[in-house]
Amino acid sequence: MMQIYLIPKKNLRFNKNIDKIVLKDLFDIYPSEKEILVKDIVIKEFQNINKDYDVIELGDVINKINLINDKIKINFLDNSNLLIHFKNNKQDRTLFIRVILVCIILFLGAGMAIINFHSDVNMNESHRTILRILTGNKNKDLLFLQIPYSLGIGVGVAVFYNKIIPNFSKSEPSPLELEVSAFKTEVQNYIIENNEE
Repeated sequence: MMQIYLIPKKNLRFNKNIDKIVLKDLFDIYPSEKEILVKDIVIKEFQNINKDYDVIELGDVINKINLINDKIKINFLDNSNLLIHFKNNKQDRTLFIRVILVCIILFLGAGMAIINFHSDVNMNESHRTILRILTGNKNKDLLFLQIPYSLGIGVGVAVFYNKIIPNFSKSEPSPLELEVSAFKTEVQNYIIENNEE
């Protein structure tokens, strides 16, 4: 009996005008010399796709392969169903406007959060105390301390999200990228588990 090993591909995205998906679109097939025998097996056919995603169940994959050749032993190296996304060919013309609006809202929200934090902890008085300790003069202008403090907040956030040192940011994901990745994984798991067909 011939054995094949199927490793699912990640981030499966297809155009909405696709009419079929074959095995090689979904999996890396090993051993590579056996790939020619199964790579073009049609796993699912589509007509007029009007949804944004679909779930490919591993049982369906096994059935389709066995219809072609029932002497193949199939080994999946990940035993979870596959989530495929469909995308439109149309270009989103509102994307730039939406990104600008989100940036403005985030900027204003972050500014208000920082202002409220500084108001709650009486940062103005704290800066006066620090300035009096450093210079001995409590009537000196606070901009001497507040400008470096404000710049430090921005630099601190940029360093935290790995955006200051270009080489370092390429080799390691930022905390934000990790959170986005975890969120996408949770959404995929939810869709697969709650698939209704």
